[in-house]
Amino acid sequence: MLHHHASDDIAVGKISEDLQHHKVKLESKISSLRSALRGSVDSNDYTDFLDSANAVASLVRLNKHFYMPQSVSSYYTGRQKQLEQLKHTLGVSKSRERQDHQRRFVIHGLGGSGKTQFCSKFAQDNREHFWGIFWIDGSSYENAKHSYAEIGKVGGVEPNEKAAKNWLSSLQQPWLLLIDNADDPEVDVTQFFPGVKVGSGFFHFESLEVEEASDLLLAAAVFPRPWEVATREYARKAAQILGYLPLALIHAGKAVLERLCSLSEYPDYYQRTWDRIRRSRSRSNSRGHEIEHMSDMSVYSSYEMIYLGLESKDDFESKDALELLKIFSFFHWENIEFDFIKNAALNPRREQEDRRAKQRAEKPRAIHKRPKTWNMVFREWAGTIIEPLTRPILVLPAVLRDEDDQPFYEYRLRGALSLLERLGMLTSHAENDSYWMHPLVHTWVRQRPDTSTAEQALWCQAAATVLTQSIFFKPPDAYANQDQYLKRQIYPHVENVRKFQKELNTRFEENLRHRSWPWSMTWLAPRASFGRLQASEAAKFSLVYLECGYWSKAEELQLQVKDFVFAQMGPESEPGIAIALLLSNVYAIQTRHPATLNIMGTLGATCNMGSRLREANQLHQEVIDTLSAMEGIGPNHESTWTAVENLAKVKLRYLDHEAAIHLQSSAYQGFLNLLGPKHLKTLNARLDLADVAGFAGEEHLEPSLKMIEELEYDFTKMLGREHMLTLRAKLTMAKIKIALNRFEEAEELFRDGLPAAERNLGG
Repeated sequence: MLHHHASDDIAVGKISEDLQHHKVKLESKISSLRSALRGSVDSNDYTDFLDSANAVASLVRLNKHFYMPQSVSSYYTGRQKQLEQLKHTLGVSKSRERQDHQRRFVIHGLGGSGKTQFCSKFAQDNREHFWGIFWIDGSSYENAKHSYAEIGKVGGVEPNEKAAKNWLSSLQQPWLLLIDNADDPEVDVTQFFPGVKVGSGFFHFESLEVEEASDLLLAAAVFPRPWEVATREYARKAAQILGYLPLALIHAGKAVLERLCSLSEYPDYYQRTWDRIRRSRSRSNSRGHEIEHMSDMSVYSSYEMIYLGLESKDDFESKDALELLKIFSFFHWENIEFDFIKNAALNPRREQEDRRAKQRAEKPRAIHKRPKTWNMVFREWAGTIIEPLTRPILVLPAVLRDEDDQPFYEYRLRGALSLLERLGMLTSHAENDSYWMHPLVHTWVRQRPDTSTAEQALWCQAAATVLTQSIFFKPPDAYANQDQYLKRQIYPHVENVRKFQKELNTRFEENLRHRSWPWSMTWLAPRASFGRLQASEAAKFSLVYLECGYWSKAEELQLQVKDFVFAQMGPESEPGIAIALLLSNVYAIQTRHPATLNIMGTLGATCNMGSRLREANQLHQEVIDTLSAMEGIGPNHESTWTAVENLAKVKLRYLDHEAAIHLQSSAYQGFLNLLGPKHLKTLNARLDLADVAGFAGEEHLEPSLKMIEELEYDFTKMLGREHMLTLRAKLTMAKIKIALNRFEEAEELFRDGLPAAERNLGG
């Protein structure tokens, strides 16, 4: 599905707005002159001049954003007539002229008919006619929201659906939005569009023409040109059997390329594979597989050949490729980044090395602990005895293992992925080093008729293990930024794995209800359980939800972890305290969001902070003194400066502005020296300093305003215009401008910030 929006304001990229404006005017003049001269006696004299002027105008590139999940195949064939028809219908040549409505078109056809490749080809061919080309995964509401979050990042607004739609709707530049995989009749795709005026259209995809289909098959099989008459005839016969569907043709070509059969033998090989699938389907109808449509079977049989070819080989590369393929079938089919796959192998060792380094850096110190209760002593003793017996065995493919006797080799992983790409089972996306599976391949690998529920559960667990090992509980400093990025990127994969886990658990329960077990053997029946492995998964997946702003999902998982940890190790244990703190932070975020409440409070209400200031002052001072005196921590530690910052806030409530400024300034300098100028803690401490100084007297107002203007610029550049820290910086700026009697500027900041806060953070 394509969604097109155009206007006349072309201000983009590294080219100034003035130059873009002149470019549009020049193109308009050229178009007008061509129309005026058409049929004129002297028209030929001016043709070369107009062509030269048009060439100059074309040097200014319009496209700034091009976000597509997959590139166009090097052997893309056919559909030229439809491409030209769509270009004409969309009015691409007029995309830079003002239009008062959007144009929407539905691209419809069988699975494997090449809809996504067609849209990718159209986007690539017409890239320079659009300022931005964006993509939405329309397979579910959740996936569409995540796609919009990515668009929000591009636009520098808060990464959520509302903010991204608002940004797109407000753009004056022409843009193109592609909504892919909108196959579910239960999903209302009209909700995926930004809310402005619309048009409509419909394209139905028929099969390729005979010559186009045979050309595509031969190109995929890398047959040397020129093609002989006999070769073309064999290709035509194979294409006819496959219904001229592009995806089936590509995989047939790959099967021939891999010498699984010759081109002349393909019809017989196809028939044998088809018969095998049919027999397997008849035996597995009771297992609830998704594959039901006979129209897809010509596609399925073509890459079943490739699957069986991989399965029959005995080399490491083929085995690795097959295992990765099974794991990927439980991820989301798009944006499988190489970095997170590699991190799944390397992170456990990184975590272990970081823990050892911290232990070596810490000096022994005397800590006065409360006496242990008998219950605590028993738990520790039981844990020491039972823990080795209950330690879960991680399900991980050999290519992702990193052990002393079997170290991880990146080239081995690259080799397996390269093989899958050569076979057409994966498509690479060079821009972010990621891989993509066609939805039909994705479904077939996971739901092959020969695959039992137990085998599906095994590979689903392997996929979950890869995801959990790709991120950290608390990342080492060197990997903090990458870990934050990956937690956002793997969200669709986490959602898919959790969905399949629930489906498999339901199927296991149904099997138990319908199967008769002898009483003496009921303990052997598989049952869903929540142990250490599940607790680790739930804790890490909750961090993914936290990073993406799904607070209720994070809370649900953390409650499960808390119940397990409290029951197994007790609330006083280190894991018990850690999960309790994490859960309390989630509760705080869901209940009162600071940015929204601060803006609302400044506009019309007072900030109701805790009234027990004496106790807060004593507590923070005690924490500072204790941390400062501790060996291995001391006064110049991140935790100590955090406590100093908290004490500064208490002093401000006491109206002790001098002490508050002194403490906050010390905390800011401490973070600056430890973490650097662009770390979020440093920037946040500087924001607090500007806020505190704004209350301390007129002499501090101008320096505070300058400081907050620099911070607002940094936050906007790093986090976007609508991030909560950017909004808070604008709020502080408004308060300072009120103190400087610049009321109109302050009101403008309030009016700009409040809708963004309500839209993105909740009112």
